[in-house]
Amino acid sequence: MRVVISVGGRFHAVALAEQLERRGMLERIITTKPWYVSGTLPRERWVALPAPEYIGAFLRLIGPLRRAGYPSYVKDNIFDAMARRRIPPCDVFHAWGNYALISIPVVRSFGARVVIERGSAHPRFQEEILREEFERYGMRTEHPHPQIIEKGLREIELADRVIIPSAFVRHTFLAHGVPEEKLVLAPYGADLTRFRKLPKRDTVFRVLFVGNIGVQKGVHYLLEAWRRLSAIQGELVLVGRVEPDIRSILAEHEGHFVHVGYVPPTELPRWYSDASVFVLPSLQEGSALVTYEAMACGVPSIVTEHTGSVVRDGVDGFVVPVRDAGAIAEKILWFHDHPAEAERMGSNAMEHVAQFTWARYADVVTGVYRQLCGEWGEAV
Repeated sequence: MRVVISVGGRFHAVALAEQLERRGMLERIITTKPWYVSGTLPRERWVALPAPEYIGAFLRLIGPLRRAGYPSYVKDNIFDAMARRRIPPCDVFHAWGNYALISIPVVRSFGARVVIERGSAHPRFQEEILREEFERYGMRTEHPHPQIIEKGLREIELADRVIIPSAFVRHTFLAHGVPEEKLVLAPYGADLTRFRKLPKRDTVFRVLFVGNIGVQKGVHYLLEAWRRLSAIQGELVLVGRVEPDIRSILAEHEGHFVHVGYVPPTELPRWYSDASVFVLPSLQEGSALVTYEAMACGVPSIVTEHTGSVVRDGVDGFVVPVRDAGAIAEKILWFHDHPAEAERMGSNAMEHVAQFTWARYADVVTGVYRQLCGEWGEAV
């Protein structure tokens, strides 16, 4: 079986490509930056198209274009148009959402099956909840471009299967009319050789957030929760790039949190291990990789029901309602006041997440490939 992956970035596509290469199934991965793949895959197995990503990054610097959704619209379509010329004959074409519509006719001409990977909630759900949030806070809304939404919806319609990472995402797809039989749930994994518990280097009660610091991640609810806990001793650390939409809110909380900025993946285990609790209060996620990483490092978590995480409520941490700063504050305080129970939850998390590996994820995905080939009456 020959599989081609097409992805306008990195995401977890490289982890899948590595698994497919080990199983003798990878024909090619088409991505953007060469260093995503150059150290892990044979040179004949990858093609890098960096221009679309650089163009998208440049367009994000222009406020009106960014708010109108043009960076992703331009980047995704340029990548798709360039990638279609680099697709060799294959049995399965596995593409990430918004990067495939131009390429699908090419792979159909090969007789290939089409698998679309969607890493977040249904596009309409994303659009609605983020628009509501921007309006709620009187922010200048950053819209996804209407045509990129329609492109993603059309890809879902044309796909033989759609891979999704969590029950939350599944719920949003079913609510928007996607047939249940088209959806395949495949939770993500963590690199357990990299993400592991290290000794905590101090006794500071530390609340940690890792990710893009913006409205979608619900960071404003975490900041409000921390403000309500001003009486406790500790620190709030935000690790990640600041999105333009939230800078005014960050300014209101200046002096009450530590912003670290981008941290290389190789250094993240140290940040997780020095934390007392990890918090991800997202408005919508597919199944954020940082939640798996934190669990692998033995950190208990507070996540919203929209993160799509594998955190078990009351066992590995707590799952709280979306948009609820009070609930976040309550659970942070609980961890502060119950260090022994927090340690136990962190141990539970580390044991639980050990089953969520990239090999397991690839087992599910390759099972989909085999099923599709079998459905089309070809030998696998």
